[in-house]
Amino acid sequence: MDNNFSAGQVKSNSFTKEDDGNDDDMSNNTLKYYEPINSKPSHLFDNNSNNEDLLATIAPLPPSSSTAYRSSPIARFFQLHSHYFMGLLYRILTLIVILGVLIAIGLGLRYTDGMPQAEDFSELTFDWKIDPRSYLTPYNTTFQYNVLMNGHAHSTYSDGKMNVRQLLEWHLANGYNAVAVTDHNTIKGGLKAEKLALEEYNNSIVVIPGMEYTCCRIHMNFLGINETVQATAPFPTDEELQRVINRVHELDGLVIVNHIPWSNTTQNGYQLPRLPNHPSIEQLISWGVDGFEIVNQETFDLASYRATNEHSLIQMVGMDIHHPSVGAQVWLTVNSTLDRAAIMNEIRNRRTSFLFDPAGTRPRVYVDSPSSYLALTPLSYLGDYFGMFYSDMKGMYSFQGTFCHSEQLTINKSVIGWFIFWILVFLLTFELVRLCVIWAFTRINKRKS
Repeated sequence: MDNNFSAGQVKSNSFTKEDDGNDDDMSNNTLKYYEPINSKPSHLFDNNSNNEDLLATIAPLPPSSSTAYRSSPIARFFQLHSHYFMGLLYRILTLIVILGVLIAIGLGLRYTDGMPQAEDFSELTFDWKIDPRSYLTPYNTTFQYNVLMNGHAHSTYSDGKMNVRQLLEWHLANGYNAVAVTDHNTIKGGLKAEKLALEEYNNSIVVIPGMEYTCCRIHMNFLGINETVQATAPFPTDEELQRVINRVHELDGLVIVNHIPWSNTTQNGYQLPRLPNHPSIEQLISWGVDGFEIVNQETFDLASYRATNEHSLIQMVGMDIHHPSVGAQVWLTVNSTLDRAAIMNEIRNRRTSFLFDPAGTRPRVYVDSPSSYLALTPLSYLGDYFGMFYSDMKGMYSFQGTFCHSEQLTINKSVIGWFIFWILVFLLTFELVRLCVIWAFTRINKRKS
């Protein structure tokens, strides 16, 4: 029998003519070009045939429509570099996973309660002594005084950074010998500071306990009281505010309206004031308030000053101190013995003036960050970085567990788009550098070989 086979046929090595010697019987042992190669028909692998020789004799398949597509230049390019593109896919997926983990960690820490604070106030010292009398004169230049008082201060009983002992030390260092401790919606800080001053400070500083009534309409200091006057609601009605004012008078306290310019300043991100629907000066006077804070830190409130003069009301000044790193800017001057009742009597009768230094005293105390905060800084700052993708504004805090403005959550789509763009630029740059490095090492290896 001839050893040459026609195209599209393969002779089985185990074929014999023992049956009838007819070549036609070979047709039962042929592999057609359209039969699947991997189907392995049983009649081709009988009698321990040599499979490798058999596969070597298989004629190539004619091109079909699918193979024609795969043989296009683009397809051949991707087939030739398939290992690179698979590696590129893995690198892209790895980058996506890493970014996802970093975003989750950063934003997760951003909204985690109990995180270490950026500043450690446990070791505050105020090793200086300011005498404002040596370089300032009272607003009423003929006024005689021996008491220098701050009419507005906060401790750790609300949102202040200093405990009551540190608060007293800050005031002594900055030339005060009296202070009204007025924490938000609680009298506890004032009473604690008064007790500490009486027991340990040997009449060097007088504390007038008070509280800052805080809501979304107004902030008022209640001075000279011994119990907390409860805030009624984040947005109290006019009638509720009048009842609160009357309650303070029943407790023999004074009602001082605080920092009206600050309250009416436009809240960042909103077209509304910080404290929406703040009562007017005329309304407040008709409701029976005792006075106004005419100086708050470096701000002189001319409108309130004129109203107090016109209606014979108390002119209070205050530092509104929260943080120890600020300098003293204003002192209420009183001519009185160092006694709570005596000082309150002079204030009530409007026998006061004030010293004013908008620039503030020079010595300041600056605190370091604790190690626990520094350890988490590389991770916690991720929250600030990825926070650029959105903004979540809530407005002014009411100090009653809510906010004074409607929440505004905005997704910064443009920033997200540019972030993706720069990630792609980074990825392209990385791949180009990688290919150059691989090419260079390949050339070096070829030269060595």
